[in-house]
Amino acid sequence: MVVINSSGNDLLDKSAKDYGYLLKFQPIKSDDKAASVWVNWTVIYRAGGISEDGYIGKLWLAESETWLDDEYGYEITKWTSDDYQSWHLYFNIEAFVDDTTCIIFSNRTGGDNLYKLNLIDGSMLQMTNYQGDIKNIWHLPENNQLYFEYETNIHVLNTVTLEDSKLLSLENFDLKSFTVSCDAKYIVYSINKNPGWTENHSTGPFAIIRYEIATGEKKQISPDWGISINHLQANPVNPNLVIYSWQHQYREGGPGIVGNVPIRFWWINIDGSDGGPVGPQEFGLHRTHEFWTYDGSRIGYSARYKFGENKGRQFLGSCLPDGTDNFMIEVPVGPAHSQIYKDNHHWVADLNDGTILTMWTFDREKILKEEKLFNHESSWEGQPSHPHPHFSPDGKYVLFSTDKTGTPCVYTVKINLDVN
Repeated sequence: MVVINSSGNDLLDKSAKDYGYLLKFQPIKSDDKAASVWVNWTVIYRAGGISEDGYIGKLWLAESETWLDDEYGYEITKWTSDDYQSWHLYFNIEAFVDDTTCIIFSNRTGGDNLYKLNLIDGSMLQMTNYQGDIKNIWHLPENNQLYFEYETNIHVLNTVTLEDSKLLSLENFDLKSFTVSCDAKYIVYSINKNPGWTENHSTGPFAIIRYEIATGEKKQISPDWGISINHLQANPVNPNLVIYSWQHQYREGGPGIVGNVPIRFWWINIDGSDGGPVGPQEFGLHRTHEFWTYDGSRIGYSARYKFGENKGRQFLGSCLPDGTDNFMIEVPVGPAHSQIYKDNHHWVADLNDGTILTMWTFDREKILKEEKLFNHESSWEGQPSHPHPHFSPDGKYVLFSTDKTGTPCVYTVKINLDVN
């Protein structure tokens, strides 16, 4: 153990070395043999140490276990204990801070709080300590900013300093969804302007509001719509473009319009000057779980025919933001959550012929290779159990969650895309 860059304080340097001896690393292998390697590790000290409540800034030590899956042969790591419910971010929100650190939820201190999970040593740094549940999330890793809804406010959390600030009060309206422009200038959110009219109908009107963070100015940028607006997603590279869904309700007994909205996802300019449906949607087709590709050039989605002559056929699909240049790959994925890696040639989904986490190498609608990674066997009951797969930025892991053991936990499957 060697201190490369001293803090200038002998006590802090010694404390850093003591911490280093507690770290646990997965063994490095070369030609299937153990190999030696130096690991550079930065230890950050914060004035005041751990917060007065004893949890913000607390480092939880590793709970992980790793094995080779008997069915498909991939290395699986279960990072969190069954003693707590833990899960990572929704599939269309960036889960990773960097190549080896991701954001997770856990209820280990009461409420659903936010942590940074280190995929080298398994440690978890607690970033919040609320007794209620943190809800909607948006992450801008390049800004070290994590935005979240708690009670009647939207907060921003600095993922390095752990500074937590309130940005926007939600007391006077019913928030449905929000996103943050990639330049961190605007929060864009959707609301029900007339909540509670009746539980059996779409209440509304619903609208999209733009909130300028620097000035606090609010502006409605959409018309008043009659169908619930959800799944707002700011483009990752274009600060002027947002997509959203007309959130249908097709589950019996739920509130809202029963049936499939003819066109599920839409787009809007952040100034409200233009917008509309993302392309035509043919009869019987239900497109869902849309997301931006990493370069912001395309929208991915899963699709299935719910009625009509093609009823039962299932696809992964992709199109340009205006709906053109659309292609679909026929695979039995149902309403899968999926993600395309930044090379735009690898696609992972959490449903394939059942609860099998699967990765495809593809070239547009042509499948070049299919790799079944793990049978996650999620109950699919509640968001913490949903796998919501995420590629790590370096292409070495797929992050997912499942309640396979009876408790929602965070997992990875080790892959190697061999990309730069």
